Amino acid sequence: MKSYIVLGLGRFGISFAKTLMEMGHEVLGVDGDEKLVQHYANDLTHAMVADLTNEDYLVAMDVTKFDAAVVAVGSVLQVSIMTTVILKELGAKYILAKAQNDFHAKVLYKVGADKVILPENDIGIKAAHNLAADNFFDMIEISKDYSIINIDTPESWYNKTLGELAVRTKYGVNVVAIKHDEDRVVIPDAHTVMKKGDNIMLIGSNHDLKKIRNSK
Repeated sequence: MKSYIVLGLGRFGISFAKTLMEMGHEVLGVDGDEKLVQHYANDLTHAMVADLTNEDYLVAMDVTKFDAAVVAVGSVLQVSIMTTVILKELGAKYILAKAQNDFHAKVLYKVGADKVILPENDIGIKAAHNLAADNFFDMIEISKDYSIINIDTPESWYNKTLGELAVRTKYGVNVVAIKHDEDRVVIPDAHTVMKKGDNIMLIGSNHDLKKIRNSK
């Protein structure tokens, strides 16, 4: 379980926060609108009212203890940029920020954001999954329920063949390709041996892909 602070509880922010909660993580939601905070208080681990551009508030929250800070305010560029600057100065571990346009995104990167997205509601859900997954390098949504992902080989798979692992039977997903090193990509069969350091491309339902994510 990870912990996140989501700054801004508009449509994108609350979508992002609720998705992280559904994935089993702790979320502190923060917004300057008291009514908004009260409305979503029961949906989050914690919720509080605060001026996002006031450094004292962010100091009191101890942003360094969170695995990531999400700057979900995008409609007011000044607030978004100032909040990102303060988070960076306070030593936030990872800053993901919402941008309004390409120029806004460039500024956010320059002032310290680690990742900037230009989202709508559904992109917020996808980005939350990518941020929270320990071993997901990438996720491509095919549809609402199915995706293609790339992951590191789970430790329990080391030195076993795909036939021995029975990935499709056990997990309900298909191994599309395996990258053994920088240049060698293999189209696997049942005799392919999984090695430490391999990167695997999988396709399946989001429900079944979660089983792979939880493999050790």
